[in-house]
Amino acid sequence: MRRIRVGIADQGKEEKLRLYAERVTSAGGSYEVLPWTGDAQKDAARFDALVLCGGDDVDARHWGEENHPTVELVPAIRDAYEIALVRAAAERRVPMLGVCRGGQVMNVAMGGTLVQHVPDLPGAGMHAKGHVHEVALAPGTHVRRLRGAERARVNSWHHQAVGRLGRGLVASARCGDGVVEGVEAGDGFFVGVQWHPEREGNDEELASGLFRALVEAAGRRANPGN
Repeated sequence: MRRIRVGIADQGKEEKLRLYAERVTSAGGSYEVLPWTGDAQKDAARFDALVLCGGDDVDARHWGEENHPTVELVPAIRDAYEIALVRAAAERRVPMLGVCRGGQVMNVAMGGTLVQHVPDLPGAGMHAKGHVHEVALAPGTHVRRLRGAERARVNSWHHQAVGRLGRGLVASARCGDGVVEGVEAGDGFFVGVQWHPEREGNDEELASGLFRALVEAAGRRANPGN
């Protein structure tokens, strides 16, 4: 049986990419880094699974708002490519894992919005770089099944978060302050998480376990008779 081919959509720092690559290969997959100048439709068709990495903010104009003063935008070509990639993956039912910004892009691509600055939310707690906290996991979701428990410990590395949910998505994880920490589609493996599973500070099932689940889901799709 061939190795599962995973496209990693990111052109960030080499050290950051190495962490994602290590998780994918440890899960049994092979990987290729996808340039933002690529053809999203073709990329969704030629890979067994896709990973959207973390990074700076999504332009709020994609959901009809002006950008908050704290926003740090990525190049417009990245937003355009990743949003198109999510939509193509959803249409083709290609397994996808979105990390931090990646999960936010998934929500925006499906017609949702973002909270542009979490500290502006009444009662919002700590979500800054390096903070570890608990999240509640919704019944029937991939993250709940992977963890095997109602709660999990995850890291935080963000100042934005999912706002209004996109079409077909459910909130799979929430922090105690109500901030959405995970989104999923109702079927297939289409999972976005606010934490960084490639880094330390998470329960193992929601760290390397997420990458294993992605590769396994892609394997079942690629080899339905096995």
